[in-house]
Amino acid sequence: MYTIYADGKLVYAPSLSNEGYGIVNPKVDVELNKAGSAEFILPTNNVMYDSLTKLKSIITVYDEDDEIFRGRVTHDEKDFYNQKDVYCEGELSFLVDSIVRPYSYQGGVKALFSQFLNNHNSQVDSEKQFQIGTVNVTDPNDYITRESSDYPKSLDEMNAKLVNLLGGYFRPRLEKGDRYLDYVTDYGSVSDQVIEFGTNLLDLTEYISAEDIFTVLIPLGAEQEDGEGNSAGRLTIASVNNGKDYIEDAAAVSLFGRIWKVQKWDDVTAAGNLLTKGTELLQSGIEMAVSLSIKAFDMHLLNVDTSRIKLGDQVRVVSLPHKLDKYFLCSKISYDLVNPENTVYTLGLTFASMTDKMVTQQKTTQNTVSVIQSAAKSAGNSAQKANETVRQVERVIEQMPSEYVKSSTFETYKQEAGAAYALKKDIPGKMSDLENDSGFITEGQAKENFVKTSTFKELVKRVETLEGSGT
Repeated sequence: MYTIYADGKLVYAPSLSNEGYGIVNPKVDVELNKAGSAEFILPTNNVMYDSLTKLKSIITVYDEDDEIFRGRVTHDEKDFYNQKDVYCEGELSFLVDSIVRPYSYQGGVKALFSQFLNNHNSQVDSEKQFQIGTVNVTDPNDYITRESSDYPKSLDEMNAKLVNLLGGYFRPRLEKGDRYLDYVTDYGSVSDQVIEFGTNLLDLTEYISAEDIFTVLIPLGAEQEDGEGNSAGRLTIASVNNGKDYIEDAAAVSLFGRIWKVQKWDDVTAAGNLLTKGTELLQSGIEMAVSLSIKAFDMHLLNVDTSRIKLGDQVRVVSLPHKLDKYFLCSKISYDLVNPENTVYTLGLTFASMTDKMVTQQKTTQNTVSVIQSAAKSAGNSAQKANETVRQVERVIEQMPSEYVKSSTFETYKQEAGAAYALKKDIPGKMSDLENDSGFITEGQAKENFVKTSTFKELVKRVETLEGSGT
């Protein structure tokens, strides 16, 4: 259940909508290295209608006990009925409230990140401050040079001098009541939830941005000087790459042709390190341009043992009709707090090999019927067990997230079971599993129970097959 608070006071809870805690059309967008946003319509009878202050009120959104958004109110607009359309921006936007004075820096990555954050904290109120969190983004030389003669916003400078040159993600988080800001290479973890066609995948759109694709890369390092101190151009990889100053991806060239890109690393002074950096960037040249927009039902809503899909998680997507079975990085989530089945996940191909993570972290596929599988295994041919199986199936059908999933998952099996019933109903001894305590039930009831039971058992076989294959 989603809830919303303003300055620690309850604004929205679905179960209390009739008691002054209702809102209309609440949406939340979160995205890697972006501030994110939240928007909702506040009716006049909400207890917090007159309590929200622009740029001051802190809005927090929870998914049960997990915080999925924190930010501030930026503006609101009243409609004809005096309802307020409230818009909020995420807490990374707090870094726009401070500036970075001219500076010159030489040293490690963590020290520069700390310098930026301490500078920010000295200029803003306590609710907009961050403690220095985990920093595991590094540079091959463990020594970077940065400087500025302007007065940029803290967030702009941190992106320009850290993320844009070294990669990584800024991750705000709450721990034991304190707010932290991390600078990390991996934002989330490997999700044990699989998004799968016919189970919880509701819609899929693949998007390839051609403007971002490159297949040939010229990596350039720091400026070089000759023996007399004159400029000798930038460092290249020619000395460690058979005389060539470029590298290319043969497979990508065959697909898209030769598309060139030049990337500069001002702080790289060794050709070997430059080649390593260039190779890593080239490998992501195709993958970084591919993303998926997915509507998927979060199976955590049906089974609490299944992890939620969170921002930054590596998520496996399986769709045979789309010839798709890959791990993707969850780069954006657009939450619909009222209709969770309308939540949209934007996934981009991961930049790192998933082989080791798949071996050590991949868990058994969770799906809609997993919560009742044990009951199915014990269901025999007796009337009592058969009837109990039917009741279990009915409960599962009621819990399915949408008509699309219901039809995709069950309709084929129901049709096959109906055909099987037509062949078996006239064969003596074949329908004993449809008896009840008072004898044979009606043919209509028998067919309905047979179809439901057969459908359920077929689904269980499907689950066992998936588990046996390690998916």
